[in-house]
Amino acid sequence: MKCEVRTDIGRSRKNNQDSFVLVTNGNDDVLGVVCDGVGGAAHGEVASQTAVQWMKQQFEQAGSFLDLEDAKAWLYTSVVDTNDVVYKMAAANTTLSGMGTTLVAVLITKFGTIIANAGDSRAYGMDGNGIFRVITTDHTYVGNLVSTGQISLQEAMNHPKRNVIVNAVGLWKKIEVDLFTVNDNTEKILLCSDGLHGYVNEEDIRDVLMTDSTTARKTDVLVDKANEAGGYDNVTVLLIEKTGR
Repeated sequence: MKCEVRTDIGRSRKNNQDSFVLVTNGNDDVLGVVCDGVGGAAHGEVASQTAVQWMKQQFEQAGSFLDLEDAKAWLYTSVVDTNDVVYKMAAANTTLSGMGTTLVAVLITKFGTIIANAGDSRAYGMDGNGIFRVITTDHTYVGNLVSTGQISLQEAMNHPKRNVIVNAVGLWKKIEVDLFTVNDNTEKILLCSDGLHGYVNEEDIRDVLMTDSTTARKTDVLVDKANEAGGYDNVTVLLIEKTGR
């Protein structure tokens, strides 16, 4: 298995509010997290950095998972706890009021692979036959329109309210956490902030993942494509390939 991650400030922003962590523990479990801070001047970068570091700390302190359900429970609780930490930090400091962050995480264990999501950072999967799909559901106003069949994913990319988030870490006291169990035949998992999927269409993302390039090269190309599309946002991509090189 090969894991790579890249982040880039883009061509329009003055700072990078994306944060990530990619870590393996003593049991060979892997945790990957991508966060995209929201709040702009309200220190979204503080929220995203706090979230990934808290997730990393909890992962390093976790013992061995007993089974898949135990791993799922840990991941769910960790995201909820992370929300509490960021929310209380913002509530305790008026300069941080209103900060928050999206969060998408993958936990790989010997029992299986789980994805957690809150916000509009995404997880994609690709199987050995090249079938590419979105695993997560965007927690946005437009994401709700897509999930109810009112608009297509392509229409969502250009919708004027595509950046209106309805769920994220730290913005509200209570958080919704989606959990997804990944099929065993999934050979590639891509986590990304909306700096990628908001500007690069899914066919282009799939084409990059289908190439025979190294895992590192694929992440570089995806970041390049986001910048070539205008670089209007920070972009982070985390790619895990079972047969990567």
